[in-house]
Formats: sequence, structure tokens, C-alpha cells
Amino acid sequence: MKMSEKRALVQKKQEAAGRKAKPSKTKDPKLKSIKTKEPKAKMAGGAKKRGAADAPLAHDTLQIFPDARVFETNLTAKFKERVVWQRPDPREIKSIIPGVVTSLNIKEGDHVEEGDLLLTFEAMKMHNLVAAPFAGTVEKIFVKEGEKTPKGVVMLYLKWDQEIVEDIEDPLTSGDLGLIV
Repeated sequence: MKMSEKRALVQKKQEAAGRKAKPSKTKDPKLKSIKTKEPKAKMAGGAKKRGAADAPLAHDTLQIFPDARVFETNLTAKFKERVVWQRPDPREIKSIIPGVVTSLNIKEGDHVEEGDLLLTFEAMKMHNLVAAPFAGTVEKIFVKEGEKTPKGVVMLYLKWDQEIVEDIEDPLTSGDLGLIV
């Protein structure tokens, strides 16, 4: 069977299925009657224009860098439903594993210097010493001595000193990778 006959068969099958045929790159006059695909119209935010049936989109778009090419891909349900990462607030002191607060060395309103001991946190039979990451004032304590805390709970909130706020980098930029988030 010749190549042109195969293309004609494919065209007939696609027309029978109600689909549009792919455009041909040949100069064969018999195949010029093939209908071409219409380009998909893009709307704001990368969404595609939907047809009259308002069917769900077949593909999602993915763009790695702001000025790079946009790719169509199939995203998994797990990826779509994931918890989106947010830059942690350095003023929130959180528990990194489940445990018990064994001792609080500060109270609300206390001024602490960088490296001062804030509290002792027992987890996995180890006593973890939580130190102040910067100089500031203890604004709010959310835990009590002897309280069990799950992972990721904010234990206390520190307020920066005014002098330090001016020296801290822009929180929207990441100095380690040079990326703007």
C-alpha cells in the first residue's frame, strides 16, 4: 500500500470518528482537502478557550521559569492537591518533631539576644535546646511546660528589634539560589 493511500485511510477513519485530520506536509493535490487543526486560543492566566460543551481541559500547563516556554502536560491528582510550599516566617518558632515542652526559659515581653536559650523540647528521648535565631522580644508564647505538641505547631512568636529589620534581606528573594519567588 502506498503512503498516499495510507494517509487517505487515516483521514477517512478520523472523519468517521468525528475528529479533524492532521494537516499534511505533502504537495499531493488529493490531500489538500484535509482540514487543519485550529490553534487553541489562550485566555488570561494560561487557561484555554473552551468549546460549547464546556468539557474539562485535556492538559494542564506548566511553566518553570517566567520567560520560558509553556508546556502542556498531564498533572496527577496528587500534584494538584498538594500543599503548596510557603517561605517559613523566621519569627515563628515551630516544633520540628512531635514532643513535650519540658521547660520554658522566657516569658512574654522578655528581650532575647541571638543564641539565648528559649525553651527545652523533649522528643524521641532527647532534650532539644531551642535558641533564639535573632535578637528580639518574645511577643507571644503558645505552649506551656509539660504540654505535648505535634509537628509544625508554632510554639512562640518573636518580634524583631528595629535595628535588625533594616539589615535583613528582602524576604521575597532567595539569596542561596538567586531566584525571585
